[in-house]
Amino acid sequence: MAKVSEKVLPKKNALHVLAAAAVIILMSVGVERAVHSSLFKLKNVSVDSISDGYPLTPELVLQMAKVPVGKQSLFEFNMAPIESRLLKHPWVKGVVIGKEFPNTISLKIVERAPIALVNEARGKVMYLEADGTVFEDTSIVYSKDLPILQGFDVQNLETMKQVKALLFDWFKENAFPGLKVSSLSYDEKLGLRAVVSYPLKSGQLMRPVIELGMNLDEALTNTQSSFKKVLEYLSGKSLTASKIWLGDGKKIVVKMARGS
Repeated sequence: MAKVSEKVLPKKNALHVLAAAAVIILMSVGVERAVHSSLFKLKNVSVDSISDGYPLTPELVLQMAKVPVGKQSLFEFNMAPIESRLLKHPWVKGVVIGKEFPNTISLKIVERAPIALVNEARGKVMYLEADGTVFEDTSIVYSKDLPILQGFDVQNLETMKQVKALLFDWFKENAFPGLKVSSLSYDEKLGLRAVVSYPLKSGQLMRPVIELGMNLDEALTNTQSSFKKVLEYLSGKSLTASKIWLGDGKKIVVKMARGS
């Protein structure tokens, strides 16, 4: 009996191998047919919604993406060229591309969120983002009213982070209700100054120059509470200041506008 089983078992193993190979071949043929089936041919491109007033629209994204609809199976579609084309636009911070079977590509634009305009030393106008990075757009098409920065080294990330901290942490809206920073500039001889606006009782806006100190470090150490009391007094009494010196933050000097 032992001799018989030794001869039979190899035959059974061979049959199993042949059967498995046949199944694999059939599956491969099935997958190949499915991959090239018209069902999975790329037919649609969807673009996620974009914020109102943003310099890009879904229609413009489609134009830039140049997705070859109707030419390839979604299984074989290479998304890298699409991403590369979209990232060339200055207002595209990032792109999320997805395949939605059976026949759709989805595009989501990661939007930039500029917080200020920067007049760069060489004449370029750039945008500052909240993380301290800057980007350039020669068309300047952003509709939002942004503060203008001048005299800062945009290549110095730490400097731009300090600028951001001064604009949005020191001059934060909940600390100074109704106050708006229009511009912030730095000069080696004159120091750091801002042009702001604050409301009077009549609703009129007054635009004084704020002398913040000789540099960003000094400006960021100034106390907000004393400046807030001065602004509240000026606003409450409808007094129009033309210039305010913060000095060391302890003694604040106010120059009143004529007729105030």
